[in-house]
Amino acid sequence: ERESIIKELKKQMLAAAKNLEFEEAARLRDEIARIKAM
Repeated sequence: ERESIIKELKKQMLAAAKNLEFEEAARLRDEIARIKAM
């Protein structure tokens, strides 16, 4: 369950970075880190 959420967020993060949406990519990266820490 958690792994699939992380996988989805990573996909969104890469898409955001590709579109030069670095604030969004950073937010998603922080969200991934928060979920992993749970």
